[in-house]
Amino acid sequence: MNHVSTDVVRIPLGAGAGAGPGVPAYRAAPAAGQPVASVLVLSEIWSVNPNIRSICERLAQNGIIALAPDLYRGGPAPQESDPADAITQSFLDYDDARGIRDGRAFTRWLRAHAPAGVPLYIWGFCMGGRFAHYLGACGEPVAGVVNFYGRLVFDRQPNKPFIPMDFADLIEVPYLGLFGEFDPIVPERDVETLRAKFLARGHSHRLQVFKGAEHAFFNQTRASYNVVAAAAAWDITLNFFVNGSLD
Repeated sequence: MNHVSTDVVRIPLGAGAGAGPGVPAYRAAPAAGQPVASVLVLSEIWSVNPNIRSICERLAQNGIIALAPDLYRGGPAPQESDPADAITQSFLDYDDARGIRDGRAFTRWLRAHAPAGVPLYIWGFCMGGRFAHYLGACGEPVAGVVNFYGRLVFDRQPNKPFIPMDFADLIEVPYLGLFGEFDPIVPERDVETLRAKFLARGHSHRLQVFKGAEHAFFNQTRASYNVVAAAAAWDITLNFFVNGSLD
């Protein structure tokens, strides 16, 4: 395991973006040696919390630069203790087009601040998984994207005039998607629809549904944490980042 250095950086979005001095982002990196990859980590709806920071540090321990930007641009994020309707409203209020534009800027910043030639991946969880999916279709060039239980289908809304499944045929990078069998937000039928779209055009992918797992099975702070599924998911994902392999 590598020693880790951490800091908080600010990522500029450009004039007119309304992000003030820049978006805060938590960065973890191996303290010495050449990194094997860099990963843009896109959080769940709770933004950059201890769980996300821990994931970044775990990546850094394995020789990977990890950057987790605040998807709310430093503004208030919902809390796990909030009523369910307030959390739902936060989902509805979030501007997905803005999120995609921000994701492109985050990707460019990470590439510019990592050693030349280091492969760059995007790894998202739930809300962040949705944006990893989008960025695989219309983001900056990357080595691959990883979607941990990000929604694939939902009703269109004013701030969400498109849905992730609309983008499936536009994804051009290797795609890893890991989901739980008992996830009401991402039913298995949606995963199978995505699989069929990838298979129809021979796109490089790995989609796996973990038996007995729920939504957020990888989050150690949640009751839904599944130690067996989480361990397997970590091994699959780390192999992707380090070796570029979906096997």
